Amino acid sequence: MALAVSGGSDSIALMRLAKCWVDRNSTGLTLSVLTVDHRLRPESAEEAMRAGEWAQAIGLRHHVLAWEGEKPETGIQARAREARYGLMALWCRNNDAGLLLTGHTLDDQAETVLMRLERSLSPGSLAGIAAEGHWNGLRLLRPLLKARRQALRDYLTAIGQDWIEDASNADLRFERVRARQALNGLDGHGVTPERLAALAEASARTGELLDRLTGTWLSRWLKEEDAGICHAPKEPFLALPEPLQQHILARIVGHYGGGQAQPEPDELRRLARWVSEGPVRCTLGGALMGRRKNGFWATREAGRIPPEPLVIPAGGSAVWDGRFRVTAAPGASVMPAGNLPVPLGADVPAYVRRAYPRVELPEGTGQDAKIAFLRIIPI
Repeated sequence: MALAVSGGSDSIALMRLAKCWVDRNSTGLTLSVLTVDHRLRPESAEEAMRAGEWAQAIGLRHHVLAWEGEKPETGIQARAREARYGLMALWCRNNDAGLLLTGHTLDDQAETVLMRLERSLSPGSLAGIAAEGHWNGLRLLRPLLKARRQALRDYLTAIGQDWIEDASNADLRFERVRARQALNGLDGHGVTPERLAALAEASARTGELLDRLTGTWLSRWLKEEDAGICHAPKEPFLALPEPLQQHILARIVGHYGGGQAQPEPDELRRLARWVSEGPVRCTLGGALMGRRKNGFWATREAGRIPPEPLVIPAGGSAVWDGRFRVTAAPGASVMPAGNLPVPLGADVPAYVRRAYPRVELPEGTGQDAKIAFLRIIPI
């Protein structure tokens, strides 16, 4: 099991509490402490070293992971987060660690919800930070999500443990810092971190309900073809409340768009209206959609499929474009068919054919490629 430890109070508290839990329960678990040096500030290397000293002082192994290469000029925090989790996920895969713990707190949750309130009212967005999650196949656990930051600092002070104050936490260029400061002035209006965290929990429950209802509707009404196109009836769709319509469309676009992008709420509202009026065809998030008298269909927008071929690995199977599982000889290349022939019936439209996978086998291979369509609805 790995711990994400930056050296700040939240992650240092996580490290000390995790060590106490393992010692008291005699689990035999091995804890590894990971610190990412983003190399965005001159003092970052020294801070990573200090975090390592604190980890080693209580008998934990410490590893510094450096974010190499050029750094972005904009969107720094988002890019740093992607780099941080990418580095830690890679380390965990290479070192057989199946779980990563992070030190997110109730304060982090409140800040996240406040930021998202500015641009979204969807339950999925307002659910904020999940207690459990995944990053590139790595399981994430956030055990301190109900704890206040000040309570953790009080705990560290009581046991004589120092922590690092990150200067960037006061940099108003960053949205999270602005949200943190805004929260300090909202207590008098009843907008407390606890209430925002409660909103996140309620939104998560609403999102789970919408997920279940979406799955039920899709399993009953959506008809999918192996060629990579689906059909939905108009009247049962229009009979649904608008939030459920948008959830269904988000699932369809997410799948048939190859998982390229999550549509914005305004885009989904317009798409829900499009089902009953508007142009015959439209595109959104990499999906191509069309209206018919009694319903609508969705398939992949061929021109949005990345042109780089997918090479089948040694296991002989891989997922292509988020829609097809391709089983073929290792080394085979998979790419969009475009205007080249593919093994589909004559009645399959050209726009579906262009987005279908074409498999080129390695030289000297006589094995046929087998293609199985990935269904949008888990059975």
